[in-house]
Amino acid sequence: MRHINILFDGIVLAIQFLTVLPLKKNVEWDDRRASASVAAYPFVGLLLGGCLALQGYLLLHYSPISPLIIAFYVLSFSLLFSGGLHVDGWADFCDAVFSRRERTRKLEIMKDPRLGTFGALGVLCLLGWRFVFIWELVQAASEAFLFGLFLIPILMRLLLGWQLLLGRFARQEGMAVALRPAQNRTVVITYIGWSLLTAALIVFINPPFLILFGGAAVFLAIWLKWVRQQIGGITGDTVGAGGEGGETLLWAMLWLSALFGMV
Repeated sequence: MRHINILFDGIVLAIQFLTVLPLKKNVEWDDRRASASVAAYPFVGLLLGGCLALQGYLLLHYSPISPLIIAFYVLSFSLLFSGGLHVDGWADFCDAVFSRRERTRKLEIMKDPRLGTFGALGVLCLLGWRFVFIWELVQAASEAFLFGLFLIPILMRLLLGWQLLLGRFARQEGMAVALRPAQNRTVVITYIGWSLLTAALIVFINPPFLILFGGAAVFLAIWLKWVRQQIGGITGDTVGAGGEGGETLLWAMLWLSALFGMV
């Protein structure tokens, strides 16, 4: 019974942290619940993906709304769902990396709450390109678009969790370090299970979409190596930035796959 309670508390914590859904339950924070919350990240992606796919289907088939508005709505809904949490990490990371300073200075820049020029440009490119890819898919490949709405949020949350499980921490304090207890065998096995389940789902529904699964894996490996070179390891900002950058990359891959008739 205690294990079930911890699992439930982990789901609640994951929803409270990764979304703006108004769950008011107070959950005690300890190592086991921190681990359970990270293990539940893909569940949050499943929740968002299902919600987006349902709305996308209704808007495409039962409304007169133009592809432009549908694309903007989908992008806005996904950002509002998470409260823009990871976009902030992307902006901070861009400010730090493109400052071309030494590692310690980059870490200091990421802690600065002010938005710099590189951060603003980074967010503009990140969301601007993502919007273009979604818009193109709505117009040209509606079925690929709908499955992308379901799949990409799951892959994005898998990216968040795998970074925390595989990355070396750049600081000894901060949001990411608070989740260090998740670096244990149980959570790693859980993520392997989530990953295999996602791959099996893709094979069952639309095998060509495995290219997105493979793309996410390659991006994860490159991202962790690059972040380590830039600042010495992961932080809360780099985890969020990796999730956002990975999501835009996945939409780009889906658009290219549809463009060349691969999906």
